[in-house]
Amino acid sequence: KAKDGIELQYEVLGEGPAVVLLHGGLVGRSAFARMRQDLARKFTMILPSSRGHDGTELVLPADYSFETSEVSDLSTILKAEKLESVHLVGHSSGGCTAFAFAKKHPEKVNRLILIEPTLANLLPPAELNAFAKFTQEVVNAEKNYGAKAALRVVMDWLSSEDGRDLDESALDRLAPMAPFVGPHWKILLNNPVTPQDLEALKPPTQLFYGSASFDFEPAIAAAWKKYRPDLPLITIEGAGHNVHHDRPDIVNPSIINFLTTGKS
Repeated sequence: KAKDGIELQYEVLGEGPAVVLLHGGLVGRSAFARMRQDLARKFTMILPSSRGHDGTELVLPADYSFETSEVSDLSTILKAEKLESVHLVGHSSGGCTAFAFAKKHPEKVNRLILIEPTLANLLPPAELNAFAKFTQEVVNAEKNYGAKAALRVVMDWLSSEDGRDLDESALDRLAPMAPFVGPHWKILLNNPVTPQDLEALKPPTQLFYGSASFDFEPAIAAAWKKYRPDLPLITIEGAGHNVHHDRPDIVNPSIINFLTTGKS
């Protein structure tokens, strides 16, 4: 159980060195469906469900943020599994948690893999202002019309980024998670990540980006290239934000190689 008494849920499969995979918002463990078979052959995969995902209890603590409660929840899971250190994989906002954990507990992270981590405060001013404006739209929708309205704002945006119309059935399926949306976008915006944090990052790290992702992702990738040119950053042509789902044929072998040999 977490510090506030909420029961945390996670799945364990495979054998070998432990790899924890942290999903992004509104997705759940299915985010890694195309990784499971390949990685489970060589690693013990630990797949947590963050609060409100995969049917888990949606209770966000008063100190909800990546650097506080999200790191604490992950620490609770590692303690339950009696793990002193692990490989850590994080996608999207799960990458924010992975980064925060590696920053706070570098001795517990053997190797770190970040797949389009949504580290918004690395954005240049114009892009950050646009991200802040969108976050305010989400917050205002929740305040004025309720949590489901905030979910609709986010789903409209995600659909437009993918070039599709809003899937109403998807909106209905995600409705139980609507109260998560407003607080989650707030912590994305308020996540205190600086270029100095990139420079100070200690664990060996590999990054993945898609060439057809959200408009702001290349600017975050550019910050990595500027402040950590030593880290392997792989951009996959034609892949979107869910790089690992779009191109597992490229991502999975690269991850396995990095985790086993340290080479990209």
